[in-house]
Amino acid sequence: MKSNTMPPVEPMTRTLRSGPDAEPYPVQAHHLLCAACVRGGCKNPPCGPAMIEKLLDVLWSYPHVPLRICADTEVVRVHYRKLYEKRGGRFFPRDFKERKDAFAERRKDLEVCRLLGIYPNTVLPAYHAYQILFSRLRTLEGMCRGLSGDTSVWPECPCSGEGFYERIAGTAREISYEEQWKRGEQLAGEGIWAIIRPRTHAEMKGEKERSAAFIINKAGRLYIRPNHLLCILCTRKMEVLVQDNLVELRMRMEADPDIPVTLVEGCCMVCDPCNVYHAGEHLCYSTHPKNILRDLRMLEILGLPPGATLPARRLYKLIFDKIPDVKTVCGWGDGSNTSPFWKPCADYQSAAVKDARKEGFLQSG
Repeated sequence: MKSNTMPPVEPMTRTLRSGPDAEPYPVQAHHLLCAACVRGGCKNPPCGPAMIEKLLDVLWSYPHVPLRICADTEVVRVHYRKLYEKRGGRFFPRDFKERKDAFAERRKDLEVCRLLGIYPNTVLPAYHAYQILFSRLRTLEGMCRGLSGDTSVWPECPCSGEGFYERIAGTAREISYEEQWKRGEQLAGEGIWAIIRPRTHAEMKGEKERSAAFIINKAGRLYIRPNHLLCILCTRKMEVLVQDNLVELRMRMEADPDIPVTLVEGCCMVCDPCNVYHAGEHLCYSTHPKNILRDLRMLEILGLPPGATLPARRLYKLIFDKIPDVKTVCGWGDGSNTSPFWKPCADYQSAAVKDARKEGFLQSG
C-alpha cells in the first residue's frame, strides 16, 4: 500500500487487532502527526516510511484499534550530579544517551499527549485520538516547526513546511451521521477519514433495508439499549432516519405497545446501518464507553438489570415515572463535559421526555 494514496475501502471485518483482548499498538506520540503527513503526500518522514506505512495499515484496519501513545518521561530520572559530575546515584537507564539526545522528539511527544489530554503512555482508541488531535492541531506551527527558530540546536522536521499535515487536518470537520451514511467511502481522504476507514455505503444501505424490514415485519421482540429509548423520544416526530433504526422501532412499538423489549447493554437493533457501527466487532466506535455508562445509569435509575424484558408500554411508563428529563442520563445530570469522548449528547437539554410524557406516548389503550 502506498500511504499517500488512499487504500481501498472495504466492508469492516474482524482482524487480529480488533478483538476485545487485542494488545494495544505502541506508537510514539508525534508519529501520529507523521502518519497524517504521509497521508497528505510526504514520502520521507524522518522516522522512515516503513514505520509509518505499518502504522497506517494498523489504523486503517480497525477504527477502534487501541493505541498506546508513548512519550519517554523516564529518561530524565537521573540525578543531576550523576549526570553532570559523574558521581553517586543509580545506574543510567538503558539506551540512555540515545534517549537523552532525543529531546526535540520528546518535546513533540509530550505536546501531542497534552493536546490529547492524556498522561504519557495512555491507551486511546485510534478514532478518538485523531478526532481530538485534528480538532486541536490544525497546523504544525509550534510543533514540528519549532519554537526557537534556531535549528542548529532544536531541529525542525524538514517536511513540516510543505503543508502535508495541513492537507489532512485542515479538511477535518464535524460531519453528521446522515452525511456519513449517504457518502460512505466517498469520505475517504477527508480529515479523520484519511486515517480511519469509513464504512461503505453499499454495506450500510443493505443493512438498513434488511434490519428495518425485520423490525417492522418480523420481530416478535425488540432488543434496545436503554439510552436509545430516550433517543426514540427525541426523534419521535421524525418519519425517516437513514442512518439508524430509531424510527422503525418507534413505529413497531406504536403498532404493538405490548411488544416485549429486552434492554441490552451494548449495540442494539438501532445500530445496524450506522456509519460508526463496526459489524464485525458489534461496536459503536465513536461512543462506546459513553453509551455503556448511559445504559448503566439509566438501568440503575429504573431499578432494572441488563437483560430485563418488559412490554414497551410498561417500560415507557417506568421511564416517565423515574426519569425527569434527557439531561439526567444523556447530560450526566449536570451537563458536565470532562473530555471529548465523555461529552454530553448534543440534545441533552431537550424537553423530549417531558413532552412525550404529556402526550401519553404509548400509554393509551
